[in-house]
Amino acid sequence: ERSAFMKRDAGSGLVMRLHERPALLVSSTGWTEKFEQLTLDGHNLPSLVWSVDLGVCLHTSSSGLDLPMKVVDMFGCCLPVCAVNFKCLHELVKHEENGLVFEDSEELAAQLQMLFSNFPDPEGKVNQFRKNLRESQQLRWDESWVQTVLPLVMDTLKPQDPCCPSRSFFSESQGKPFRAAPPSGQKLK
Repeated sequence: ERSAFMKRDAGSGLVMRLHERPALLVSSTGWTEKFEQLTLDGHNLPSLVWSVDLGVCLHTSSSGLDLPMKVVDMFGCCLPVCAVNFKCLHELVKHEENGLVFEDSEELAAQLQMLFSNFPDPEGKVNQFRKNLRESQQLRWDESWVQTVLPLVMDTLKPQDPCCPSRSFFSESQGKPFRAAPPSGQKLK
């Protein structure tokens, strides 16, 4: 089996990217007013994303506080991205580390030209971003919560507040999930 982008080794069954192939991009949002939206089964999405060289994220946020889940999907498959900038995007996309951030279409066009001018280049930025994604040590949600949200909560609550756990409780749990104990004299059902 062979396509313009990949081939399957008849002996091993492994699928490999062809060296002499065009670059393949995927976007999380339509590029034009007239586009056909295709849906994939959950098990086919990783296969598609794996075969792509770069993701382009055109997601913007009216609040500036919601992150694009398609980028999370792309990063889960070690796919670097070019993403339109907004308030909290830096929490997910690290410019020049796991992708690039752009402000407008001209900047995106320049980034695409730079990234693919010598494609495929094993030493190029796309492969470096992919390598960085593979090597990154992402925090689990509970570890991230303890590092980012807990300090804000602890600064907001008053220590004498009965619902306020002590700082030592959280430092002892080290961000691990826990079950709260029932009020004294009551049993968990």
